[in-house]
Amino acid sequence: MGTEPALRLSPPLNPSYFLSKLGIELAWNSSMRVPRSIQLYEAQGCVHQYWRCHNREFYLQNDFMKALYLNCVIEALRSHGKNGCVKIHAYTCMDNHFHNVTSFDQGSQKFSAFLRQAHSLFGARYNKIHKRSGKVAEGRPKTPLIENSEHQMRVQFYVEANSIRTGKYTERTLRFNKYSSYRFYAYGIHDAFTNMLTTPDWYIELGKNDRERQHRYRTLFLEYLKLTLNRTEFFQLFIGSAIWKIRRISKIVEMLMTQSDLKPG
Repeated sequence: MGTEPALRLSPPLNPSYFLSKLGIELAWNSSMRVPRSIQLYEAQGCVHQYWRCHNREFYLQNDFMKALYLNCVIEALRSHGKNGCVKIHAYTCMDNHFHNVTSFDQGSQKFSAFLRQAHSLFGARYNKIHKRSGKVAEGRPKTPLIENSEHQMRVQFYVEANSIRTGKYTERTLRFNKYSSYRFYAYGIHDAFTNMLTTPDWYIELGKNDRERQHRYRTLFLEYLKLTLNRTEFFQLFIGSAIWKIRRISKIVEMLMTQSDLKPG
């Protein structure tokens, strides 16, 4: 068994100070749209993917619509997830937004195609059912890149804890949420939705067998719930250590300046 990733009990260092020294402001993380082909320029990666319903409407409020969207995800995964090009590791479907943890291989193009198909299918089917037209999602899905398995674990806990933060479930009842991956990782529950999951390596390292892993997962999840975190870290362009963020943002600034033939001034 490998070394279990540590669940750090203190929030990661805020990189604002260091970024300002490089002349790069955190506005690059939030206020400026960066093409996904530049943000996810490497062949492999893992992201926190999330999107919100248009105008913050509650299009996913009932069970039928949650199931409809997840089935669209499964259909798109069958089309674009072959040979491990796209893997879903975790998800939570809320009433007006959706989170998942997804990894990609062989470049981000097939990942982008997967997102487009899932959203196109859901938008078309939602509009047909409700005899309407127009947007269903508010902008394109956001895809912050995750540095490593330690941060991937933190993001997964954040994703699955959404239902607790809204008060719809507690840590005791979360296993009954049919639209969250928590029930699989914490209790080994299999269904049509959890069957699309690819178990991450860090989870396998939690124990020698399923029972050990599930018990350790529940323990770490409860520890996570006790932390006081700055949730904005999960929505920046990059989720990871301060120095890693600096390097990634510096690379993106360089690529954007090269693409637009700009020179720093």
